[in-house]
Amino acid sequence: LIFYRLCLHPLANIPGPPLAAATYLYEAYYELVHKGGAQYAPRIRELHKAYGPIVRINPDEVSVADARFHDQVYAPQPEIRDRHPDFSAALGTTNGSFSTPDHYLHRDRRVAYSQFFTSANVMASESLVVKKVNRLCELLSSDRDKCSELRTYFAAIAFDSFYTWGFGNSLELLDNLPFVYQCNQTIETLVTGPPVYRVFPSVLRIVRKIPPTILRHFSHHIARLFDLHAVSKSLLLTWRKMIKKEAERAVLSENEDIKVTATRKLSQPETLFSVLRRSKAVPEEKTAARMAHEGVEMLMASFTPGHTMMFGMYYLHSNPHVLETLRKELDEANPDPAVDLSFRVLNTLPYLRAVVKELLRISFPMGMRLPMICRKDIQYGEWNIPAYTAISVNHRGLVFDPEVFVEPLKFKPERWLDSANVIDEKRYYVPFGKGARMCPGREFASQLVQITLATLIQRFEFQLVDTVWERDVAASRESLLAAPAYGSKGIRLSLV
Repeated sequence: LIFYRLCLHPLANIPGPPLAAATYLYEAYYELVHKGGAQYAPRIRELHKAYGPIVRINPDEVSVADARFHDQVYAPQPEIRDRHPDFSAALGTTNGSFSTPDHYLHRDRRVAYSQFFTSANVMASESLVVKKVNRLCELLSSDRDKCSELRTYFAAIAFDSFYTWGFGNSLELLDNLPFVYQCNQTIETLVTGPPVYRVFPSVLRIVRKIPPTILRHFSHHIARLFDLHAVSKSLLLTWRKMIKKEAERAVLSENEDIKVTATRKLSQPETLFSVLRRSKAVPEEKTAARMAHEGVEMLMASFTPGHTMMFGMYYLHSNPHVLETLRKELDEANPDPAVDLSFRVLNTLPYLRAVVKELLRISFPMGMRLPMICRKDIQYGEWNIPAYTAISVNHRGLVFDPEVFVEPLKFKPERWLDSANVIDEKRYYVPFGKGARMCPGREFASQLVQITLATLIQRFEFQLVDTVWERDVAASRESLLAAPAYGSKGIRLSLV
């Protein structure tokens, strides 16, 4: 097998370390062992420096460090691109659009829910988001010590905003922090820890059958990972049951939904399940069980806006000149901070838009690659990449490219306002991905981050507490999501 992979395999001529070409254990070492795991993404960047723009990173996958080739790998419709099945299961779902490897099935599912993510439906969510932002402000005003829980509050406002927008009911999570804390910690540990479940999916199915007491006898580390899996599985089941009930309500009230859509007020967003039920998808795609997977995926994706808000507070308060300029713009647009901000007003503020755009770039959450599979050969320079080969171009390499973003690790909103050096956003600005698999909830996430941060900046003054960039902000491990060093207590602030 090793001789075949090194000498006879269709990828045998692609540059790269022989050990990576010979066995998946090379990747497994960096993902599970080296520096605590989740280190293969930075290792791949090192391999590109040593071997060039195209590297064979495991027996069946190729990585290309070239922004121009990124357009081919993550091409929009009508190009056919399947997602690698091992990476499709990253969120723990099996029947949602994110977890759908097949190009055509993914396309059909995306078309079915597309009306939910329209700008009109996002703008209709404004009142529900403003209500939650105001509740956050009330809690901070009533107890200044609550600022220490800002990370959990951001998670709560993100989870609950997506839930209310998507399903029409609020969980009032800002008043249930213990539950939010548990959810947030579980998701964060899963998506930032060593990706065991992707590296050894078949082995793990066997190991799961071993009693935990016996497993701990051999390895406390492996046992802990399985304990975490049990917790996360329980959490996912709770979410699925909860969201499935919402889907069942949508199925039972289908006729009413059809009537409502004809007379729906612009101020009332349509729910995800209402959109799916009235779509032209086949009946099997409209069952409560199937739709619940879409709901769970959307709720899990809401983890990232909370993450972005926390990073936003760090970058604003570690760059006083940016904070001062932003406050001035907000005060001119809204002289009375007690008056609610609106999506419409905020969308007209150029410096705020530049701040949010730069924040989404510098806090880019994705750590791991998302390889795609093309059903026909692709040519890259002198190398022919055979059909059905997994190919990836790491998105982090684009948003931190020093040739495009001067001083890429510095928070510089002004770069988006520089008319003399216009950035090719279509090619290099990929905070929500690219092509047919681009994040559908990007507009709602951006509006949520924007209005939450703008409101807090206008109504309160904060200061950073015991937060160090190298330890608490910089990405030191890159699993599904990037994360700071082990042992970091995260970004912390206090009210002034």
